[in-house]
Formats: sequence, C-alpha cells, structure tokens
Amino acid sequence: MAANIAGMAFIPYYKHLMDLLETNKELKKTSVGIFKQMAWAAGGTCAGGVVAGPPGALVGGIVGAVYGYCKSDNYSSMISVLKNLTDAEKKILVEKVQELVGSSTVEALTSFIGSQVQRELLINCIRQVLKNKDGG
Repeated sequence: MAANIAGMAFIPYYKHLMDLLETNKELKKTSVGIFKQMAWAAGGTCAGGVVAGPPGALVGGIVGAVYGYCKSDNYSSMISVLKNLTDAEKKILVEKVQELVGSSTVEALTSFIGSQVQRELLINCIRQVLKNKDGG
C-alpha cells in the first residue's frame, strides 16, 4: 500500500498543471498562437513557394501565419487528451515538465509560466510528450 501511495506522488503536480492549463489565459493564448502560426505559416510558405518561388514563399508564410492566427484553436483538444492520459503517461508528463522547470514544486511551476518564452517552452514540452505518446 505504501509503495502505491509513493508511486502516485506525481498526481498533485499533474492536477496543478492541468489547473494552470485550464485557467491561465496567457498559457491558452501562447498555445493557440503557436499551433495556428506553425500550421498555417507552413502551408502558406509552401503554397507561395510553388506559385511564385522564394518571394512567394515569404509572402505566403506571412499570410498563412496571419490567417492561422485568426482561425484555429487546438487548445481544448490538447486539454482533453491530457485528461485522458493513463497514470503512467501522466507520470512521464510530470517528469518532463519538472525537468523543464528545474523543480518538482508546484510553486516553481506557477512561477515558471510567468514569461512568454517559458510558456512556449512548456507548451512545446507538453506537445512533445503527447507526440511521443502516439508513437511519433
């Protein structure tokens, strides 16, 4: 019994992480911006490059990033996936986030998301864990 309780020590940290992801407006803005700009900018760059070569790729990338910023929102689906992780997957997620933050305290995690760059790092870390979960 004691080993099982000790093995579940990551759960409070995971719950705090989920609470931050669900309630922190800055994290949501960061995530939404990253997803949109990355996907649409890549598509716009490719289309522009095909149509007009390197100058078209530049213009297409800019137009794609702006369009993407206005259109998509994957944040909710990321939260849903995180909520449905197994305990083993939650533990891996927590370990990776703690490694990024450099601490295992929830206070350090809360403090970590204070800057835009660190929020982007956190969202990228979470996406990488989810990508590895799916075998990619």
